[in-house]
Amino acid sequence: MVVLHLLDADDAGLITALRSKGLPDPADGRYFIAREHGGLAGYVGLEGEGRDLLLRSLVVLADLQAQGIGSRILTAVEAGASDLGVARLHLLTTTAETFFARRGFVAADRASAPLAIRRTREFADVCPASAAYLTKDL
Repeated sequence: MVVLHLLDADDAGLITALRSKGLPDPADGRYFIAREHGGLAGYVGLEGEGRDLLLRSLVVLADLQAQGIGSRILTAVEAGASDLGVARLHLLTTTAETFFARRGFVAADRASAPLAIRRTREFADVCPASAAYLTKDL
């Protein structure tokens, strides 16, 4: 079982993991370290407030990939978000559209994103216009 723990955005391990995957350094949002069986498994972030949150930078450690850990991290963050009253997760990706689609995320038009999501730094400035926009109702 994956357990998430809140993490400071300036955590060196988080920054190294994000950079290793070509992902932006953390700036906004809440970031979590994902542990499974007591060991480090990866990282994930959430940005925003209210019923719509942006899923940011799900990273699985390289030596643990292709073992289903990414799915378990996603399940844990979805459960945590749902417990907080979040109704929908949103994300942008240039590399993992298939991964998220297989886990219930649906492609959507970027213009349909709620204003609070469109105003996030990742949505407005960081991710290219070519990034796929996906959503999932929780």
